[in-house]
Amino acid sequence: MGASKCITLAKYILVFTGIIYLISAGGLSYIGIWVFSTYDHYDEIADSSLTLLPASIILAISALMCIIGILACLAACKRSKKLLSVFFCLILMVLLGEISAGALGFVYRSKVEAVLKEDLMDAINNYNVTVYREQIDYMQEEFSCCGVQNASDWLSSTYWRQNHSDTVPSSCCKSNQTCTPKLGSQNIYYDGCLSKLDQEFNKNLVYVISAAVFLALVQLLALLSACILVCRITEERQYQTLADQSPSGWRV
Repeated sequence: MGASKCITLAKYILVFTGIIYLISAGGLSYIGIWVFSTYDHYDEIADSSLTLLPASIILAISALMCIIGILACLAACKRSKKLLSVFFCLILMVLLGEISAGALGFVYRSKVEAVLKEDLMDAINNYNVTVYREQIDYMQEEFSCCGVQNASDWLSSTYWRQNHSDTVPSSCCKSNQTCTPKLGSQNIYYDGCLSKLDQEFNKNLVYVISAAVFLALVQLLALLSACILVCRITEERQYQTLADQSPSGWRV
């Protein structure tokens, strides 16, 4: 009776895991797409490895998780040793992928500010390039900031200082109406964009890491349930084989 209850519990856990996988796949897809869409505004002024590599892994995993979710339900209902074995291998692959994504997110989190600083200074020095100008302007308006560490960074810009004196781009203005984008004016932002963009990218990485940790816990439970079912199915088949081979009247 105890073994029967254990098998039933393991089956329910697998079905529950399958449902969680399907729901989580949708959630992970949303997170991955959201990270990509956030980065889209800064793809020319920030290194793609900051968030896109972990996010790409998460998107690939979410696609695989849809298959695994369906497989988990089928394996639990049919109690097929082959399906359970395939499920075990796939879920182990996903677990390793999520550990990789989480590790990459953690490693890059500590490097975000240094990489961003270099990329932003390069973009400011090449402000005359249309794509850089558009993304710098978007960033300064979106985060209500100016320059990399502060507004005075524009005075050291290779391009800007050759054509402007003691001024900053109009995107540094607090309001587009009657704004004189001049250093010393009360109408412009003085806080730099580096810390704010760093916080934005780190927030994305936290989402990636959190999703990976949550699913890793679910997967460990699923792996344990699959092992229980495979072991019980093997024992039942061995018992049945012995029973079939035993002379009539013997009890095994």
